[in-house]
Amino acid sequence: MPALKITVITVCLNAVKTIGATLRSVLNQNYPELEYIIVDGGSTDETLEIVDQYRYSLAHVISEPDRGIYDAMNKGIALSTGDVIGILNADDLYAPWAIATVTETADAHPECGVFYGRVAIIDVALRKWTVYSQSPGNHELLPNNMSIPHPTTFVRKSLYERHGLFDESYAIAGDWDFMLRLYRAGERFRFIDKVLAAFDNAGVSSIPSRRLVAENRKVYFRHLNFISALRKTIKMELRYCGRKIMDATGIYRTYARFRDYKILHVDASGTYTGDAMWADIGQGLAGRP
Repeated sequence: MPALKITVITVCLNAVKTIGATLRSVLNQNYPELEYIIVDGGSTDETLEIVDQYRYSLAHVISEPDRGIYDAMNKGIALSTGDVIGILNADDLYAPWAIATVTETADAHPECGVFYGRVAIIDVALRKWTVYSQSPGNHELLPNNMSIPHPTTFVRKSLYERHGLFDESYAIAGDWDFMLRLYRAGERFRFIDKVLAAFDNAGVSSIPSRRLVAENRKVYFRHLNFISALRKTIKMELRYCGRKIMDATGIYRTYARFRDYKILHVDASGTYTGDAMWADIGQGLAGRP
């Protein structure tokens, strides 16, 4: 049986600080049937100079203006020739075992079309990584929110051919819309109980934007019945207002700290040491039941 061909797509724009590490995390997978595609939105910093250093290992490099992140992803998917596609943003990292683990699982479960795993959260400012017990996600919760970590998600190309690409009318919630589309169509998901990727939470706002709230509302009313969509929208709006009030009064950081360390269970954590982090993650989770 021939080895599965894996396509990885990275979309980027002015990502000079992070693109190098992302590229290395993909190319160091040491998987022979790997197709790596870079879709750049027309960077004006030194992003492309870094990409050029790896061009001999890249199947395609596009650099041109786009209509947003999902337009860029769709360009990459259109160029892909792999059996399974992973999309890794320019500030995310694959674990060294990610692609080998996914191909092994995809071979063992041909009935499944979507594969996803656990994610490590990096706080570079605090030089810390954390894997929460909630990080595995649960695709059964997709009607509520984007409940699986997108950096760890791999999708068979046949599903894109069957159900279409990302909806470019979204700026933020297009990945959730797409995964919910697959879920509602009855496609089978497979969870892999390993950390497959890491992302840096630096710069991510603790308070959702009005644009995100509006796009989430659009997803609810597109995919759920009216009553369910209305209920979830009201809960989301109340949660948004509560977070805004806590942020304005300066207590949100205290709440978030309490939530992260008391409410969320930490399966493993340690000092962020660059690539050496992966060995620490493996050891940290080894004794977990």
